[in-house]
Amino acid sequence: MKFKDIDISKSLNELEKNDWGNAPDHSTRLMLKAHELRKLPLKLWTNEDFRLMILQHISLEYLVPIVLYRLAKNPFTSGELFVGDLLNAVVSIKEDFWKQHNDLHYELDTIIETLKIDIETFSEILTNYNYSYELGNKME
Repeated sequence: MKFKDIDISKSLNELEKNDWGNAPDHSTRLMLKAHELRKLPLKLWTNEDFRLMILQHISLEYLVPIVLYRLAKNPFTSGELFVGDLLNAVVSIKEDFWKQHNDLHYELDTIIETLKIDIETFSEILTNYNYSYELGNKME
């Protein structure tokens, strides 16, 4: 499935035609959150919401295309844990999912390759900056 094919004005319950209902009594906070998110339209989800659900391997067919769209714009897009935690969640998805969704795996590979090039470019910029700073101190 592609991002453009997902109606983000709908919730996962609506898209999957599978209402989980309310979380069972004595549920963990994570279970409560997952049940709550399934009822919320995807357009209202935060990066943290996507990160949490992906780490639980919930509804990956819908969530991964949306997250890849976000990561293509900014691979450092983050939830609340650390910079790049959303990408970290996606790369932790098990191989079985990627084997069944080669098109999404290709998108992820493209994002990672672009990120590698960006990191190399910025590393060179930072090296040059440090070098010029060291030269400046030596000249005084």
